[in-house]
Amino acid sequence: MKKLSIIVLLLLISLSTSGCVNKFAIQELNKKAQEYMKNGKTEDAIARLESSIDLDNSIFETYYNLAVAYMKADKADKAEEALKKVFELNPDFADSYYTMAVIFEDKAYAIINGQNNDQKETLDNEGKNISEKKNLTDEEKAEICSDFDSAIDYYNKYLVKKEKASDKEQVNAKINNLNLELQKYSKTVPSEN
Repeated sequence: MKKLSIIVLLLLISLSTSGCVNKFAIQELNKKAQEYMKNGKTEDAIARLESSIDLDNSIFETYYNLAVAYMKADKADKAEEALKKVFELNPDFADSYYTMAVIFEDKAYAIINGQNNDQKETLDNEGKNISEKKNLTDEEKAEICSDFDSAIDYYNKYLVKKEKASDKEQVNAKINNLNLELQKYSKTVPSEN
């Protein structure tokens, strides 16, 4: 009985120690990922963050940082998946909604500008698109409307989650601008009857 008690005690000690080691390792991986991001080594940052998730997949901040890294690497679909995990783990984390809105907004403008995921949008000095693609298909227009609608929805969720947001005016201005864009492209999409 005494041996069993010692074994159980050792097991508990090893479990609690391994938890501490994992948390320390995760913190180190996240710090290293931040360093890589600052130095423009996005793929290295992604690798560290993915390793961190392999150690513990319950930390929403790691998924959020991974989403930001994926966005920087022009991997919007992967960023979207990482943000969905953030929503599961911490549905009240406002910044994740803002980031998801940016993803959908970028997707819409990429279609408008005729860009694939490897290209950046072209803007004039006022931040307006100057290389709009002409002759959009009805499918592209519908996708643009869907993406703008999703962006608006996520910006609104951000404002709800972060009631005292310091950027509330800018976000509301974005929402108004996206509503204008949505109207412009929804007028050209044939209705389904």
